[in-house]
Amino acid sequence: MTEQQQAAVSVGGQGPVAAEEPKRSTLLTVCPFILGNEFCERLAFYGISTNLIIYLTKVMGEDSGFAAVQVNLFEGTCYLTPLLGAWLADSLWGRYRTILIFSLIYFVGMTMLAGSAFLPGLTPDSTSVATPLQNAALYVSLYVVALGTGGIKPNVSAFGADQFDELDPRDRKEKKSFFNWFYFSINVGSLLAVTGIVWIQENVSWAIGFVIPAIAMAIAVVTFIAGSPRYRHVKPSESPISRVYRVTIAAWRENRRMKRAGALVSADGSSAEPLIPNEDGHTAMHRTPSLPWLDSATQVRARGGVQQFTTRQVEEVKLVYRMLPIFFATILYWTIYMQMSSFFVVQGSKMDREIGLPFNLGSFYIPAASLTVINTFAIVALIPIYDRILVPVLRKIGRPITMLKRIGWGLAICAGAMFASAIVERKRLALYHQDKMIDEDEGIVDMSVWYQIPQYLLIGMSEIFASIGQMEFFYDQAPDVMRSCSMALQLLSVCIGSYLSGALVFGIQAITSSFDPRGYGWLPKNLNKGRLDLFLITLGMLMLLNLLHFMWVAAGYEYKAIEHVRRAAPGSRPRPPRPTRPPVDHLDIPRARQPQDMFEPTSMTPAQYGRSVTFNPQTPVMPPQFR
Repeated sequence: MTEQQQAAVSVGGQGPVAAEEPKRSTLLTVCPFILGNEFCERLAFYGISTNLIIYLTKVMGEDSGFAAVQVNLFEGTCYLTPLLGAWLADSLWGRYRTILIFSLIYFVGMTMLAGSAFLPGLTPDSTSVATPLQNAALYVSLYVVALGTGGIKPNVSAFGADQFDELDPRDRKEKKSFFNWFYFSINVGSLLAVTGIVWIQENVSWAIGFVIPAIAMAIAVVTFIAGSPRYRHVKPSESPISRVYRVTIAAWRENRRMKRAGALVSADGSSAEPLIPNEDGHTAMHRTPSLPWLDSATQVRARGGVQQFTTRQVEEVKLVYRMLPIFFATILYWTIYMQMSSFFVVQGSKMDREIGLPFNLGSFYIPAASLTVINTFAIVALIPIYDRILVPVLRKIGRPITMLKRIGWGLAICAGAMFASAIVERKRLALYHQDKMIDEDEGIVDMSVWYQIPQYLLIGMSEIFASIGQMEFFYDQAPDVMRSCSMALQLLSVCIGSYLSGALVFGIQAITSSFDPRGYGWLPKNLNKGRLDLFLITLGMLMLLNLLHFMWVAAGYEYKAIEHVRRAAPGSRPRPPRPTRPPVDHLDIPRARQPQDMFEPTSMTPAQYGRSVTFNPQTPVMPPQFR
């Protein structure tokens, strides 16, 4: 029996079984269940989130400002709960169990939401606002959905990657195809949601428009379970998020103990050793004088006098902390980005959305929320231009664009999107005051909704620079064992940015309404009575100020040369290195690759971590916020 036939893999969680020959295609036999789950889940999520602000204003009777706050809080929570899901998957449950449990929670929330729109008495009539019971039925179901998405968003792509053996040439090739199909599934699901489901919600029935996403989520659960016998599994180890917390607390306590004992703490973190010794096949890492208070964690001893944290582990935590200034300087980007799913949609609902059909077939009304698809099309169209034209040209003329330059340009373009939308709103308000209306009852002015195209295009362009650049920065500037934690900063920045958006809307509306003799303020229920244009200009000015702060922070940042290694799939056995030279990724530090570099550390290795929210595949389409 050959070595490959003797290899054991953990399939379906049933323990070691003999590997089959010839090996079946992982992409064709295992991944369809994962891709089907992701497609249905994204269809369900965007089926409710894309048009949520219209549901809150038209069905629940909320003011535009209050509805925008609620949308921001919901979306912010959807990017906060993935931190919990990633931690559970890495530390306790494993990715399969986490995805399954949270998918069931997700389905319960979708069912509750559909019930709140379908059952009599749980939605107000057209002349009243929602009662506390009706609000409770809606918001409890929404936040159950937000909890459910937290176990899926950070784990599905990582779970799909777990199915491939990086040492197998066929699996390595199929893994790249998997990520392409993964993001294709996401985009197709979101495209169907922002077009078909949104149209059903506004033109047929909101109840049916919520039932369809609930059915999609049920299909997602069934599809995922159907593939259970075929899955490979990675046992949970220690989450890097937990490691950062433990090192930080240990250093803080040790510093307090040393100060009480009168011991001196090094102020500069200097050491006689210029390099940290080799560990687990990794190249040596330079000691750094920054954040010297964290060095105290290396003095903490576990039972038996064993060192609890190595110097290398402390330095890895320092790398995460050193990215925090960039993290804080990019939060406002997501605050402004969130306007696309709130006030852009409300603005579009007050514009002419009728399209004449050919051959005298009548007309068709575009749902305002469906214009968000322009954003996706912009990304698909502009990324090849950025990657194949702009980057090579800048490199050829000696002005290569770094990751931080890329983010900075994205912030500037984002400010331009706010000014563009403010110009559109000022023109729309001028037409309203001139009584150029096509529907006075709905407050729709005689101005085509296509005037919104530039602002959606600019938001899409800003994503190519800021969103993808931020993701690349957090992924590249952290060692492998800290990737999960650094990528969690991306999700956390979206979360905080969304919450900040809600706080700004609430605060600005409270202040402006108190000074408005009519009591409307800038963001009333009827935008024709407000000044959304001034709100958008304010956001644009805030972004320009934030851009200056980002430039100051970026000027002091020093890029780190971080080594990233390939890892084998769970359960695979070592294979001898190929005689030909393997391709070297541009992020690798040049050195002779040793066979042990290619394998997962053993359970006794201190550097072993789970790796949820760590995958940043090389794909031409990177949906916003991980989609």
